[in-house]
Amino acid sequence: MPSDYPIGPYFFDGQVNATPYSAMLETWLIPQLRDRGLVDDVWLQHDGAPAHFALSVRDVLNEHFPGRWIGRGSPTLPAPMPWPPPSPDLTTPDNSLWGIIKGRAAARRYNNLRRAVEDAFRTITPKMLQLMSQRTLRRIRLCVQHQGAHTDSLDM
Repeated sequence: MPSDYPIGPYFFDGQVNATPYSAMLETWLIPQLRDRGLVDDVWLQHDGAPAHFALSVRDVLNEHFPGRWIGRGSPTLPAPMPWPPPSPDLTTPDNSLWGIIKGRAAARRYNNLRRAVEDAFRTITPKMLQLMSQRTLRRIRLCVQHQGAHTDSLDM
């Protein structure tokens, strides 16, 4: 996640499988990164969800993020950075951002959940993103130090 602004949110309509996930990467995320001059510098991190692991998705990742994506199925063996299976809490969205968004969206009355999430997302500041990134780095270090253990109970 770029540390000076969030990119998103993105909403999927219906079930997420390889087809809509690949489309989101190619028609939304990669253009967002390209417009900001980041596509050649960013590492894409994702978990082992079936949509993330599909061959068509890995082809997109290998084309646009060669050697710079974290997850299952990398053509580089070992993977550029393998995903620690028991540690989904190592992403900034999972360990910080979604909790803030949920809290802010739920704290007010709304008729449209999508609008509430978009409004909450716009309140995220560069300083907040910097603190979230620092927390993620701390959790990664804890995970390595404790041989891949969940970091929720370690990060107090």
